[in-house]
Amino acid sequence: MSLLRQRRPVVGTGSGRLLDQEPADAAGVRLREVSKTFSRRRRPGRTALDGVSLDVEPGEFLCLLGPSGCGKSTLLNILAGFVPADSGEVLVGGRPVTGPGPDRGVLFQTPMLFSWLTTWQNVLYGPKARGTLTPQVHEEAERLLETVGLADARDAYPHELSGGMRHRAAFARVLINRPGVLLMDEPFGALDAITRAAMQRFLLELWQQQRMTIVFVTHDVEEATLLGDRVCVLSGPPGGTKAVIDIDLRRPRSYDDTETLEFVNAKRRIREVLER
Repeated sequence: MSLLRQRRPVVGTGSGRLLDQEPADAAGVRLREVSKTFSRRRRPGRTALDGVSLDVEPGEFLCLLGPSGCGKSTLLNILAGFVPADSGEVLVGGRPVTGPGPDRGVLFQTPMLFSWLTTWQNVLYGPKARGTLTPQVHEEAERLLETVGLADARDAYPHELSGGMRHRAAFARVLINRPGVLLMDEPFGALDAITRAAMQRFLLELWQQQRMTIVFVTHDVEEATLLGDRVCVLSGPPGGTKAVIDIDLRRPRSYDDTETLEFVNAKRRIREVLER
């Protein structure tokens, strides 16, 4: 059963978009020779990234894959603006990244929800903090909660939600800001297998509707193959661009695709690169 509720058509547009207004345009990502070293007191610094170059097209779903310590999360944090690169060029939507911004939504392994706020209040936190709450934003939040299947849980607090429900609430909280790029750092890594599969299906449906740019960090070859248009394999440590692999599987995708020969061959190509 789909986790995405059936969308209502948007009056006057002839479309069935997820939100009442057009979402922010998907933004491209450009990295050129990006390096990052973390200093240590009285000890040599640890180089997390060493000359990473990568392009992500607007609307593309790109997965970052690599061994532990190869700098996947560091690269995502640089794109989010949480930490600066030591050298190199970092552009999102053609603009240099100088810090966090609403044009980039970030989802972590643990859903970032305020425990003292309800689902509804968490979703509206960003617009409220920016002073942009309007009747249209409230309508948009209503539609988002319907879309992610949480309309009946709008007054629930995070501790009253299941793991999958908390993740879907975090999605709604990010999407209300209409980011052009969604950055995801192993968001399903702590979930049980059944909930994880449900959230992967949810993300595939959501991306199919919205077509925002997604950069998704994972260490799971099957997850990367199922979700990504391309998979960037990082070497390391320190992290460098080892290979970028096209995943030539049909869209839209489903779990039925994981049983096909094409899927098995795509996983094999990724593993061969990882084992070099």
